[in-house]
Amino acid sequence: MSMLALAPDFNPIRVRSIHDGRGAAVVERDLAHWLLVEGRQLEGNAVLFDELCWRLVGAGVDLARATLHIGTLHPQLLGFGVRWRREPNRIERIKVHHSVRESEDFLNSPIRRVILDGARERFRPGDEAWERIPLLRQLRAEGMTDYLAVPLALRRHHQAATWATDAPGGFTDEQIEIICSIVPALATVMEVRALAKMSELLLETYLGRFVGPRILDGQIHRGVGERMRAVILSSDLRGFTRLSDKLPGEDVIELLDDYFQCIVEPVHAGGGDVLKFVGDGLLAIFPCIDGDTPDAAAAAMRAAQTGLERIARWNDNAAAERRPAVHVGMGLHLGDVIYGNVGAPDRLDFTAIGPAVNLASRLEGLTKRLGRPLLCSRDFARAYPGKLVSLGFQPVRGRAQPEEIFAPAEDL
Repeated sequence: MSMLALAPDFNPIRVRSIHDGRGAAVVERDLAHWLLVEGRQLEGNAVLFDELCWRLVGAGVDLARATLHIGTLHPQLLGFGVRWRREPNRIERIKVHHSVRESEDFLNSPIRRVILDGARERFRPGDEAWERIPLLRQLRAEGMTDYLAVPLALRRHHQAATWATDAPGGFTDEQIEIICSIVPALATVMEVRALAKMSELLLETYLGRFVGPRILDGQIHRGVGERMRAVILSSDLRGFTRLSDKLPGEDVIELLDDYFQCIVEPVHAGGGDVLKFVGDGLLAIFPCIDGDTPDAAAAAMRAAQTGLERIARWNDNAAAERRPAVHVGMGLHLGDVIYGNVGAPDRLDFTAIGPAVNLASRLEGLTKRLGRPLLCSRDFARAYPGKLVSLGFQPVRGRAQPEEIFAPAEDL
């Protein structure tokens, strides 16, 4: 679980107290209206929840601590959370990883039934749960006396919000009524936000960091593309057919995951993006921002060499465990690509196409014949600020004339 403290960028909202004669019903209506009209337009869940909590305080609710838990669909993250505290005036954003489901903290959590079953939980002053549940013991040591956890009835996953007070007698009935009255409005707003975030994460996970935002921005028309200058990286696993015939299916999937992780992490770290996985191969691009080709070329080379170094370390561990080693070929080329939608009317792929992509793939194919793990084109060599050595002119499938091929000097 990671967290980031956010300094409030506005003064805490102080609205009139419920004791000024307006009554709880008016306060409830005002808070729900604010959530559905103004609150939903605020940027980020942390800012929204921070202001909501202060509005509850201003409405006479003795709120000292509150949390918001929103599930998502993500290969690494179970969900996101927000934690608010009145003293000190602080709001925190939390990332919750899948592993938390098996942790003692979650198994003994006061919101476990809320998340899993959609149940409502309240622990009043003096309940034995304040002794039995570790989090409640911690909250009691911090001065909390009453704890309410409610589900936010969203589709797919039960989301939750929790509210705690340090008032000596706990929450009053009127305060509980106010909190519960805003739950439907809060759930409605969070459902829209959760679905939008889920769409963003899924598109990024399955289509890449460059493609996902473009699709969400409306670039979904068939046959529409943009010309882009970029470094193209093509990578392929050598002898994969032989390995897949020898290994059990589960081991093949694990091997592919390890191999792709070795390559993809350096690509992303260098500002590149993986456009697609094709069997045991992948295609990645490093766009030339504002025509800065040396930076893109250097970033692509770092990613490629780091990936090969990680593969080498993986092979060392594999040898110690008597697992088969893997060998990789990579090609790097700099050129213009058409970046956009291709496919059938009801099944599209957002990808890069063009002769530059084909040449990067051909270079990757040459690595086996030339006995080098990484080969580069002449166009890439001209842009790359580091040292490369020519391997001479080589015939390339699909090209009328031989191409001059380069390799990093340290590979020779």
